[in-house]
Amino acid sequence: MSRTSATFSVSLPPAMASELERVRRKEHRTRSELVREALRHYIRVADARSVQERAALLREEQPAAEERAAIAAGSKEFREGSFIDLSQLHNELGRRRQQPRPKKSQARSRR
Repeated sequence: MSRTSATFSVSLPPAMASELERVRRKEHRTRSELVREALRHYIRVADARSVQERAALLREEQPAAEERAAIAAGSKEFREGSFIDLSQLHNELGRRRQQPRPKKSQARSRR
């Protein structure tokens, strides 16, 4: 029969062991639960750090002139309030889907 978990022995300094016990009692949790949560948190942070380190190695591209112009135009429209929000876009897209489409001609090729 295979196990659903692995068992580890971990040595802690006395002060840290006391803190673990204090938190465990306060939160009515087991040592294993606290250690699992701490490891999940550490792994998430380590993964995020790894992604940030890889991203820092990427070369940053400068936007092309037409991209800068499009960004400037979009920023101006935003400042002037000339934009729609996501709910308005969804509403507009839903309205377009509900409108009947023009029928295509049924031209068939003769063989």
